[in-house]
Amino acid sequence: MIYSLTLNPAIDQVIEVPNFQLGETNKAISEYEVIGGKGINVAVMLQHLGYPTTALGFLGRDNKEMFEHYLVNQKVAAFFREVNGKNRTNIKIKSLEIKQETELNGLAFSPSDDDVMALLTILKTELTKNDCLIISGSLPRDCPSDLYQTISTYCDENEILFVVDATKDVLLSTLSAKPFLIKPNLAELNELFETNYQFNQKTEIVTLGKKLQEKGAQNVLISSGKDGSILITPTNVYVGNTATGQLINSVGAGDSMVAGFVGTYLATNDYQEAMLTSICAGSATAFSQGIADKLLVESLKQQIKIRTFK
Repeated sequence: MIYSLTLNPAIDQVIEVPNFQLGETNKAISEYEVIGGKGINVAVMLQHLGYPTTALGFLGRDNKEMFEHYLVNQKVAAFFREVNGKNRTNIKIKSLEIKQETELNGLAFSPSDDDVMALLTILKTELTKNDCLIISGSLPRDCPSDLYQTISTYCDENEILFVVDATKDVLLSTLSAKPFLIKPNLAELNELFETNYQFNQKTEIVTLGKKLQEKGAQNVLISSGKDGSILITPTNVYVGNTATGQLINSVGAGDSMVAGFVGTYLATNDYQEAMLTSICAGSATAFSQGIADKLLVESLKQQIKIRTFK
Protein backbone atom coordinates (compact mmCIF):
# COMPACT_ATOMS: atom_id res chain seq x y z
CA MET A 1 0.00 0.00 0.00
CA ILE A 2 1.15 3.53 -0.77
CA TYR A 3 0.59 6.38 1.69
CA SER A 4 1.32 10.07 1.37
CA LEU A 5 2.00 12.40 4.28
CA THR A 6 0.98 16.08 4.23
CA LEU A 7 1.63 18.01 7.43
CA ASN A 8 1.01 21.47 5.96
CA PRO A 9 -1.88 21.34 3.44
CA ALA A 10 -2.71 24.45 1.46
CA ILE A 11 -5.18 26.20 -0.77
CA ASP A 12 -3.26 27.61 -3.72
CA GLN A 13 -4.95 30.74 -5.06
CA VAL A 14 -3.67 31.52 -8.55
CA ILE A 15 -4.17 35.09 -9.81
CA GLU A 16 -3.29 36.08 -13.36
CA VAL A 17 -2.49 39.69 -14.27
CA PRO A 18 -1.21 41.09 -17.58
CA ASN A 19 1.91 42.72 -16.14
CA PHE A 20 2.37 42.61 -12.36
CA GLN A 21 3.73 45.85 -10.89
CA LEU A 22 5.09 45.79 -7.34
CA GLY A 23 3.65 48.59 -5.19
CA GLU A 24 0.84 49.32 -7.66
CA THR A 25 -2.82 48.34 -7.98
CA ASN A 26 -2.97 45.35 -10.33
CA LYS A 27 -6.18 44.14 -11.96
CA ALA A 28 -6.64 40.39 -12.24
CA ILE A 29 -7.94 38.93 -15.49
CA SER A 30 -8.34 35.41 -14.10
CA GLU A 31 -8.16 33.59 -10.79
CA TYR A 32 -8.80 30.10 -9.52
CA GLU A 33 -8.08 27.92 -6.48
CA VAL A 34 -6.31 24.59 -6.30
CA ILE A 35 -6.67 22.39 -3.23
CA GLY A 36 -3.41 20.78 -2.27
CA GLY A 37 -0.35 20.52 -0.19
CA LYS A 38 2.48 18.42 -1.57
CA GLY A 39 1.46 15.05 -0.19
CA ILE A 40 -2.16 15.56 -1.24
CA ASN A 41 -0.98 16.36 -4.76
CA VAL A 42 1.10 13.17 -4.75
CA ALA A 43 -1.88 11.09 -3.64
CA VAL A 44 -4.16 12.55 -6.31
CA MET A 45 -1.68 11.91 -9.13
CA LEU A 46 -1.09 8.36 -7.91
CA GLN A 47 -4.85 7.81 -7.94
CA HIS A 48 -5.09 9.24 -11.46
CA LEU A 49 -2.37 6.85 -12.62
CA GLY A 50 -4.20 3.87 -11.14
CA TYR A 51 -2.24 3.40 -7.92
CA PRO A 52 -4.62 3.61 -4.92
CA THR A 53 -3.15 5.75 -2.16
CA THR A 54 -4.19 6.85 1.32
CA ALA A 55 -3.49 10.45 2.30
CA LEU A 56 -2.34 11.00 5.89
CA GLY A 57 -1.37 14.10 7.83
CA PHE A 58 -2.74 17.15 9.62
CA LEU A 59 -5.84 19.06 8.54
CA GLY A 60 -6.97 22.41 9.96
CA ARG A 61 -10.47 22.17 11.37
CA ASP A 62 -11.67 25.65 10.37
CA ASN A 63 -11.67 25.07 6.59
CA LYS A 64 -11.38 21.30 6.35
CA GLU A 65 -14.51 20.83 4.21
CA MET A 66 -12.84 22.02 1.00
CA PHE A 67 -10.13 19.39 1.41
CA GLU A 68 -12.53 16.62 2.37
CA HIS A 69 -14.77 17.28 -0.64
CA TYR A 70 -11.78 17.42 -2.96
CA LEU A 71 -10.34 14.11 -1.77
CA VAL A 72 -13.73 12.42 -2.03
CA ASN A 73 -14.15 13.73 -5.58
CA GLN A 74 -10.67 12.46 -6.45
CA LYS A 75 -11.45 9.08 -4.87
CA VAL A 76 -8.48 9.35 -2.50
CA ALA A 77 -8.83 7.63 0.87
CA ALA A 78 -7.79 9.91 3.72
CA PHE A 79 -6.99 9.67 7.42
CA PHE A 80 -6.07 13.07 8.85
CA ARG A 81 -5.55 14.32 12.38
CA GLU A 82 -7.75 17.40 12.71
CA VAL A 83 -6.06 20.31 14.47
CA ASN A 84 -7.29 23.69 15.67
CA GLY A 85 -6.99 26.52 13.16
CA LYS A 86 -7.19 26.79 9.41
CA ASN A 87 -5.16 25.44 6.53
CA ARG A 88 -2.98 28.06 4.89
CA THR A 89 -3.69 29.88 1.65
CA ASN A 90 -0.80 30.42 -0.74
CA ILE A 91 -1.12 33.14 -3.36
CA LYS A 92 0.59 32.76 -6.72
CA ILE A 93 0.58 35.87 -8.93
CA LYS A 94 1.26 35.13 -12.59
CA SER A 95 2.45 38.05 -14.70
CA LEU A 96 1.49 36.88 -18.17
CA GLU A 97 3.39 39.32 -20.38
CA ILE A 98 6.79 38.66 -18.82
CA LYS A 99 5.96 35.04 -17.86
CA GLN A 100 6.97 35.55 -14.24
CA GLU A 101 5.42 34.16 -11.06
CA THR A 102 5.42 35.65 -7.55
CA GLU A 103 4.46 33.47 -4.60
CA LEU A 104 3.19 34.41 -1.13
CA ASN A 105 2.93 31.47 1.26
CA GLY A 106 0.37 31.98 4.02
CA LEU A 107 0.43 31.10 7.71
CA ALA A 108 -0.89 27.72 8.78
CA PHE A 109 -2.22 26.15 11.95
CA SER A 110 0.08 25.21 14.81
CA PRO A 111 -0.35 21.57 15.94
CA SER A 112 -0.11 20.78 19.63
CA ASP A 113 2.08 18.13 21.22
CA ASP A 114 -1.02 15.94 21.48
CA ASP A 115 -1.63 16.40 17.76
CA VAL A 116 1.91 15.27 16.97
CA MET A 117 1.59 12.20 19.19
CA ALA A 118 -1.77 11.36 17.61
CA LEU A 119 -0.25 11.63 14.14
CA LEU A 120 2.57 9.26 15.07
CA THR A 121 -0.01 6.82 16.41
CA ILE A 122 -1.88 6.98 13.10
CA LEU A 123 1.32 6.23 11.20
CA LYS A 124 2.22 3.30 13.43
CA THR A 125 -1.30 1.92 13.12
CA GLU A 126 -1.63 2.30 9.35
CA LEU A 127 1.87 1.45 8.10
CA THR A 128 3.11 -2.11 7.92
CA LYS A 129 6.16 -3.87 6.52
CA ASN A 130 6.72 -3.30 2.77
CA ASP A 131 4.31 -0.36 2.59
CA CYS A 132 5.54 2.89 1.04
CA LEU A 133 5.25 6.31 2.71
CA ILE A 134 5.84 9.47 0.66
CA ILE A 135 6.80 12.35 2.96
CA SER A 136 6.29 15.67 1.21
CA GLY A 137 6.41 19.36 1.97
CA SER A 138 7.12 21.68 4.86
CA LEU A 139 6.46 21.38 8.56
CA PRO A 140 3.71 23.57 10.05
CA ARG A 141 4.44 26.22 12.66
CA ASP A 142 5.72 25.04 16.05
CA CYS A 143 6.05 21.45 14.84
CA PRO A 144 9.11 19.60 16.20
CA SER A 145 11.95 20.22 13.75
CA ASP A 146 12.99 16.57 13.95
CA LEU A 147 9.54 15.14 13.17
CA TYR A 148 10.49 13.94 9.68
CA GLN A 149 13.63 12.38 11.14
CA THR A 150 11.51 10.56 13.72
CA ILE A 151 9.14 9.28 11.05
CA SER A 152 11.89 8.23 8.65
CA THR A 153 13.74 6.37 11.40
CA TYR A 154 10.55 4.50 12.26
CA CYS A 155 10.13 3.54 8.60
CA ASP A 156 13.71 2.30 8.37
CA GLU A 157 13.41 0.23 11.54
CA ASN A 158 10.14 -1.36 10.38
CA GLU A 159 11.08 -2.11 6.74
CA ILE A 160 8.74 0.53 5.34
CA LEU A 161 9.92 2.05 2.06
CA PHE A 162 9.88 5.83 2.30
CA VAL A 163 10.40 8.79 -0.01
CA VAL A 164 11.24 12.36 1.00
CA ASP A 165 10.47 15.53 -0.93
CA ALA A 166 11.49 18.33 1.43
CA THR A 167 14.09 21.06 1.60
CA LYS A 168 17.40 21.79 3.27
CA ASP A 169 17.85 20.69 6.90
CA VAL A 170 14.56 18.78 6.98
CA LEU A 171 15.69 16.68 4.02
CA LEU A 172 19.20 16.18 5.36
CA SER A 173 17.84 14.97 8.70
CA THR A 174 16.21 11.97 7.00
CA LEU A 175 19.16 10.71 4.96
CA SER A 176 20.70 8.51 7.64
CA ALA A 177 17.52 6.39 7.54
CA LYS A 178 18.19 5.63 3.86
CA PRO A 179 15.17 6.98 1.95
CA PHE A 180 14.39 5.09 -1.26
CA LEU A 181 14.07 8.36 -3.17
CA ILE A 182 14.64 12.06 -2.63
CA LYS A 183 13.65 14.69 -5.20
CA PRO A 184 15.38 18.04 -4.86
CA ASN A 185 14.98 20.43 -7.74
CA LEU A 186 18.14 22.08 -9.03
CA ALA A 187 17.58 25.27 -7.01
CA GLU A 188 17.17 23.22 -3.83
CA LEU A 189 20.27 21.17 -4.63
CA ASN A 190 22.28 24.36 -5.12
CA GLU A 191 20.95 25.67 -1.82
CA LEU A 192 22.00 22.49 -0.02
CA PHE A 193 25.59 22.77 -1.23
CA GLU A 194 25.82 26.57 -1.62
CA THR A 195 26.55 26.22 -5.34
CA ASN A 196 25.07 27.84 -8.42
CA TYR A 197 25.19 25.16 -11.11
CA GLN A 198 23.10 25.37 -14.27
CA PHE A 199 21.47 22.28 -15.77
CA ASN A 200 24.08 22.02 -18.53
CA GLN A 201 26.70 21.39 -15.82
CA LYS A 202 25.51 17.83 -15.47
CA THR A 203 28.79 16.32 -14.27
CA GLU A 204 28.89 18.72 -11.33
CA ILE A 205 25.21 18.14 -10.55
CA VAL A 206 25.70 14.37 -10.57
CA THR A 207 28.64 14.78 -8.18
CA LEU A 208 26.36 16.61 -5.72
CA GLY A 209 23.66 13.98 -6.11
CA LYS A 210 26.15 11.23 -5.33
CA LYS A 211 27.15 13.09 -2.17
CA LEU A 212 23.53 12.78 -1.06
CA GLN A 213 23.72 9.06 -1.81
CA GLU A 214 26.82 8.85 0.38
CA LYS A 215 24.74 10.35 3.18
CA GLY A 216 22.12 7.62 2.75
CA ALA A 217 19.71 8.38 -0.11
CA GLN A 218 19.27 5.35 -2.36
CA ASN A 219 18.04 7.25 -5.44
CA VAL A 220 18.19 10.97 -6.23
CA LEU A 221 15.86 12.57 -8.78
CA ILE A 222 16.88 16.14 -9.65
CA SER A 223 14.41 18.21 -11.65
CA SER A 224 15.02 21.49 -13.44
CA GLY A 225 11.73 22.52 -15.01
CA LYS A 226 11.80 22.82 -18.79
CA ASP A 227 15.53 21.93 -18.90
CA GLY A 228 15.00 18.30 -17.92
CA SER A 229 15.77 15.88 -15.10
CA ILE A 230 18.61 13.70 -13.82
CA LEU A 231 18.11 10.40 -12.00
CA ILE A 232 20.97 8.92 -9.98
CA THR A 233 20.39 5.28 -9.00
CA PRO A 234 22.77 2.96 -7.12
CA THR A 235 24.23 1.76 -10.45
CA ASN A 236 23.41 4.27 -13.21
CA VAL A 237 22.72 7.90 -14.02
CA TYR A 238 19.93 8.82 -16.44
CA VAL A 239 19.05 12.12 -18.09
CA GLY A 240 15.66 12.98 -19.57
CA ASN A 241 14.25 15.96 -21.42
CA THR A 242 10.95 17.67 -20.57
CA ALA A 243 7.81 17.60 -22.70
CA THR A 244 6.84 20.76 -24.57
CA GLY A 245 3.48 22.44 -24.07
CA GLN A 246 1.78 25.53 -22.72
CA LEU A 247 2.63 26.22 -19.08
CA ILE A 248 -0.60 26.86 -17.20
CA ASN A 249 0.28 26.27 -13.56
CA SER A 250 3.45 24.88 -12.01
CA VAL A 251 1.76 24.04 -8.67
CA GLY A 252 1.94 20.29 -8.12
CA ALA A 253 4.30 19.54 -11.02
CA GLY A 254 7.12 18.34 -8.77
CA ASP A 255 4.66 16.36 -6.65
CA SER A 256 3.33 14.71 -9.79
CA MET A 257 6.89 13.72 -10.70
CA VAL A 258 7.29 11.99 -7.34
CA ALA A 259 3.97 10.18 -7.79
CA GLY A 260 4.78 9.08 -11.32
CA PHE A 261 8.17 7.73 -10.31
CA VAL A 262 7.09 5.89 -7.17
CA GLY A 263 3.92 4.35 -8.56
CA THR A 264 5.61 3.16 -11.74
CA TYR A 265 8.75 1.84 -10.06
CA LEU A 266 6.77 -0.14 -7.48
CA ALA A 267 4.72 -1.65 -10.33
CA THR A 268 7.57 -2.36 -12.77
CA ASN A 269 10.88 -2.31 -10.87
CA ASP A 270 12.21 -0.38 -13.89
CA TYR A 271 14.10 2.87 -13.29
CA GLN A 272 13.86 4.15 -16.85
CA GLU A 273 10.13 3.50 -17.08
CA ALA A 274 9.67 5.18 -13.70
CA MET A 275 11.64 8.23 -14.85
CA LEU A 276 9.65 8.41 -18.08
CA THR A 277 6.32 8.45 -16.25
CA SER A 278 7.72 10.86 -13.67
CA ILE A 279 8.71 13.42 -16.30
CA CYS A 280 5.42 13.09 -18.16
CA ALA A 281 3.36 13.39 -14.98
CA GLY A 282 5.20 16.55 -13.97
CA SER A 283 4.88 18.09 -17.42
CA ALA A 284 1.21 17.16 -17.72
CA THR A 285 0.35 18.86 -14.45
CA ALA A 286 2.29 21.96 -15.50
CA PHE A 287 0.06 22.04 -18.59
CA SER A 288 -3.14 21.75 -16.47
CA GLN A 289 -4.98 23.88 -13.91
CA GLY A 290 -4.87 21.08 -11.38
CA ILE A 291 -3.31 17.64 -11.14
CA ALA A 292 -3.29 16.15 -14.65
CA ASP A 293 -5.22 13.09 -15.74
CA LYS A 294 -3.66 9.85 -16.94
CA LEU A 295 -4.63 10.42 -20.57
CA LEU A 296 -2.52 13.57 -20.80
CA VAL A 297 0.38 11.90 -18.97
CA GLU A 298 0.40 9.00 -21.43
CA SER A 299 0.12 11.29 -24.46
CA LEU A 300 3.40 13.02 -23.61
CA LYS A 301 5.54 9.88 -23.47
CA GLN A 302 6.42 9.97 -27.15
CA GLN A 303 8.19 13.31 -26.59
CA ILE A 304 10.58 12.02 -23.92
CA LYS A 305 13.97 10.41 -24.40
CA ILE A 306 15.76 8.81 -21.45
CA ARG A 307 19.48 8.26 -21.96
CA THR A 308 22.27 6.93 -19.83
CA PHE A 309 24.72 9.60 -18.73
CA LYS A 310 28.37 8.68 -19.06
